[in-house]
Amino acid sequence: MPGGRAQSPRSLALALAPGTLLAGAASGIIFPIFPIVGLRVGLSLPFIGAILAANRAVRVLASPLIGIIADRAGGRRTLLFGLAVNICVIALYIAGMVSGHPGACFLAGRLLHGVGSGCVFVAAQALALHASEPTSRGSTAGVVRASIVLGTPIGLAVGGLLAGLIGEVWTFAVAGAAVCAALVAATFMVPDLRARITRRSPLAETLRAMRDRRMLAIGSLNFAIGFTVGGLVLTTLALLVEARHLVLFGRDPQGTAGLLMGWMTILDALLTPLAGRLGDQRRAHARVGAAATTLMVAGLVVIALVGGVAGVAIGLALIGIGSAGLGPSLLVLLGELVPLDRRGTGVGLMQLCGDIGGMLGPLVGTALFAGSTVLPYLGTAGLVACFIPVALWLARLERRATTR
Repeated sequence: MPGGRAQSPRSLALALAPGTLLAGAASGIIFPIFPIVGLRVGLSLPFIGAILAANRAVRVLASPLIGIIADRAGGRRTLLFGLAVNICVIALYIAGMVSGHPGACFLAGRLLHGVGSGCVFVAAQALALHASEPTSRGSTAGVVRASIVLGTPIGLAVGGLLAGLIGEVWTFAVAGAAVCAALVAATFMVPDLRARITRRSPLAETLRAMRDRRMLAIGSLNFAIGFTVGGLVLTTLALLVEARHLVLFGRDPQGTAGLLMGWMTILDALLTPLAGRLGDQRRAHARVGAAATTLMVAGLVVIALVGGVAGVAIGLALIGIGSAGLGPSLLVLLGELVPLDRRGTGVGLMQLCGDIGGMLGPLVGTALFAGSTVLPYLGTAGLVACFIPVALWLARLERRATTR
């Protein structure tokens, strides 16, 4: 048993949600503000794009190391360190605004945010595995993942709203105060949960164990989520709305895309705990994940082939439901596969796969979008469909284990 008692999904969510929500919000809050600020001071569009992508690039490199640190130092310390780093990130954003040199300060902030957000997200998921019993692990994973999913869209909405009301500098100041409050709350609320191990595996042995085929299968499915939801859809949805002249509630292309993106994200966050609970009740997390992968493929096909607002909304709903089912299922399967002293490392490698997908999705999506609004989504549907046999293989392994 991990050090500390098992917690209910609700109590663990109350402990972890402020930190995970605000770590994601610190990422999202920059998107409605910095591109305008960057253009105002004469920064080039490629440089602006590089700054916005810098945190994801750092996370790709840092996530496995952060996972190892979480195993060694404990998830609580790793989480608190990540929140402290995010306070420094906000301070750099403010320094960029008041100094008149936002390029260098925002780039440094985004690079540092890759470390801070990686610490928060990896530690939160490792704590979710340590905090729960096997029979409730899906519920716990679901509520923790839901708080992670909601962070970035909250930052997008709040950043755009507050910047227009109180100005950009004060918006970042409010964000910094919120992250400080989250750090204080986490200090008192997050339990110190870790495995009590008499003999800790050497690092080389731990890394060799991560080459297990089941671990690679879980990572590949997390890659599919990152490529689709965090990559392709996030990058190309506004372009698709504008190209197809879609209008929702009289909003412009940016507003329409934002509403549609919010629709998908809300479904994802609301249904994630339910999907985890369903996997617990049926002892069928891999089967839930296989069905969810199929729904993601169906959603991508609907967006590609059905041109109206209703078709895009239905397609995004299917993607959101699929992501909600696949995300907690993968975390639970990881917890069953990885020994107690390697859970942080496993989560770090799973996060690495998702971040690689999140990096490649925008590159591939925008390249394919140059010629057609159909090709990016059909092509991604074909890519994700290749992972359905992987999910079914995990489901067969799970069924055999359940039978035994």
